[in-house]
Amino acid sequence: MTDLTAAIQRGWAAADPDAPEPTVSYFHGLLGQHPEDRHALLAYASALDFASREAEAAPVYEQAIAAGLDGDALRQGLVQYGSTLRNLERFSDAVNVLRQADEQFPGQASTKVFLALALTSAGRCPEAVQILVTVALDHIDRDELQQYQRALRYYAAALTA
Repeated sequence: MTDLTAAIQRGWAAADPDAPEPTVSYFHGLLGQHPEDRHALLAYASALDFASREAEAAPVYEQAIAAGLDGDALRQGLVQYGSTLRNLERFSDAVNVLRQADEQFPGQASTKVFLALALTSAGRCPEAVQILVTVALDHIDRDELQQYQRALRYYAAALTA
């Protein structure tokens, strides 16, 4: 584990949702120590988001993604950036970013659920419901749900046919 990774973990371990500004300050300072580092950028963007400062977070997410996030950090960055865009009422942009996340990281429930939220905000509710039904069938292992799998998959597909 790198020193930066440990510092990011410490920052989130100390984060208080009822008082988010110290978290923002912590990660802003960490970014000052590691300017242009993709993981420090992502942590700072996340902290701004944590403090409901989405308008400030969006360009920092863009910087983090452009700096070369990869793997799970990229998935996290895309999901959080897409969610931020939705909160900023940039619904089309949110859908595009979250579709990119879903294409790059297939099978991830988090990308699909946030995509469904963005689609709902964009007024595309049938497509959102289709995604959520599919997520439920793919990720909830309950007999009472799985016994209807064939019918539910058919109905979900029919929502956007």
